[in-house]
Amino acid sequence: MTPYAFEKRVRRLLLLIPAARAAGERGLELRRALALTGARSVEELQDDVLAVDDLAVGTDADADHLLVAVEHGRVRVDVDMGFGRPPPLSLREGAALLAALRPFARAGVRPVERAVRTIQRAVPEHLRAEVAALSRATGLAVGPPGEWAAALEQAIAERVEVTVEYRAEADGSFTRKLLEPRALFPRDGHWYLAAWSVEKAAEHLYRLDRIASVALGARGFGEHRGPGLERLAARQLYFASGQERRVVLRFSPAAAAEARERWPAGAEPQPDGSLRVTLETTPNEFFYGLVLGWGGAAEVLSPADVRAELGRRVEALRARYAAG
Repeated sequence: MTPYAFEKRVRRLLLLIPAARAAGERGLELRRALALTGARSVEELQDDVLAVDDLAVGTDADADHLLVAVEHGRVRVDVDMGFGRPPPLSLREGAALLAALRPFARAGVRPVERAVRTIQRAVPEHLRAEVAALSRATGLAVGPPGEWAAALEQAIAERVEVTVEYRAEADGSFTRKLLEPRALFPRDGHWYLAAWSVEKAAEHLYRLDRIASVALGARGFGEHRGPGLERLAARQLYFASGQERRVVLRFSPAAAAEARERWPAGAEPQPDGSLRVTLETTPNEFFYGLVLGWGGAAEVLSPADVRAELGRRVEALRARYAAG
């Protein structure tokens, strides 16, 4: 691009960006954008936008970003706020913010991970243990996400059965399930539905992000069946079904600190920096999903059949992704 062409592009952008941002969420119509900037064509305007579609406002790694895009015939501008300079917070405010961010950080959302690290660094070293303890003890009420949440909440309130399409974790296949929905609740970065399976005559947990569809049925039901709901308030989630077993897990050195924070009572640090954790839990779908969620940083040491079952699930996932 020649210096003259570059100068003209800068002038067009200086006119375009404030006008598009002032237009808000609706964005600026391309016709108006062309008239305002004097661009010769839509293609030229799109080239201008592509040149600055994600522009950092500053040199800090967490600096704000200017986001510019052409979508559905409109130019939209937004500012993705960074978290380079935390505002002054009290200890309780900082702990509450960490508690709100933790589920998203565990889910691997990188901007949130950076924000958590920034907040933690901003806390004076002699107060970090207190803030960490406060954040673990803080619970924040957030509504269930996803397009099926409203339908499930209605079915729970009206006590009507639902038919859901549910994606299996092991092979990605979908099955239809007839359920009596009971409760929606969050745990460790995910939302779950506790529901009575009509086919299996037992209560199970279903992750909301694996539900592909929900259809309200016509049949109502009476009292909810299954264990008491008070167990859902516990930090360690499992059904008190009488099938609990003693399970020993090993966490890699990189994951040891987080695992010890989560299971302090059963944690045993090892000489190599790893961590052994002993749990009384039911080896069910939730348990295997929990271990797999550590991405190879956790393994089952005993009992042998639980270790073997986890190995089968790992191999099934490897085969699935190897097939493309």
